[in-house]
Amino acid sequence: MSDTLLKISKLLTAMLIALMSLIATQADAARPLNTDDANVVDPKSCQDESWVKKSKSSIERWIVPGCNFFADTEISLGANFQSETGLESSRYQLMQAKKRWRVLEPGDWGFSTTLGTLRNTTQLPGNVEVRDVYLNVPITTSLGQDRFLHLNVGWVKHKVLGYGAKTWGMGVEAPLSTRVIGILETYGEGKQATKYQVGLRFWVIPQRVQIDTTLGNVLNVSSHTGPTQRWFSVGLRLLSPALY
Repeated sequence: MSDTLLKISKLLTAMLIALMSLIATQADAARPLNTDDANVVDPKSCQDESWVKKSKSSIERWIVPGCNFFADTEISLGANFQSETGLESSRYQLMQAKKRWRVLEPGDWGFSTTLGTLRNTTQLPGNVEVRDVYLNVPITTSLGQDRFLHLNVGWVKHKVLGYGAKTWGMGVEAPLSTRVIGILETYGEGKQATKYQVGLRFWVIPQRVQIDTTLGNVLNVSSHTGPTQRWFSVGLRLLSPALY
């Protein structure tokens, strides 16, 4: 196969993955952990994570395809469509690069670094640009028997708000059966409420198709808005074999 045909084949495969995830998003799909793990998608492969997150006053729809074609680095380009009661709908664009520095082995640990930006692409009054730039360091430790502990430390710069803040996260996952995984996490950002999520992952096709669901809230509901902070999410993850 010529180089041109090979590139076209890769592009069509990636587009197919994105199209499948878009269908899933329209059917109420989502991702589980906010706390990232140290792994990246397999070399020469692609994945797509798409999900819907629903609270009492808002709904978010995400689609984030990504591929690892060089240097054990996963490149992701995503989009977010969200609407909130009393406000106009908005659209966001995500660009992210995640480099794995230490491969996670059984009974060991691994880590990576993630650099990304999230930009509001909706036309706002006064042409105000809403853009966040973030750096995150995910560290994952194997606890044995397919159990994992994930730790995140990072920084986010909110351009429109004019300040930066530390970010952090801690999550655990453990198998409940051969196809079901339980997850629990807490995470936060300086100047914002600490949050938590509990949920399940289900392998529909092992190592290829996974669905998930989570329920979350802020930890100290009495100091915020109580039940309106609760959210529910459902999602779909698609993993491709090596594309070349």
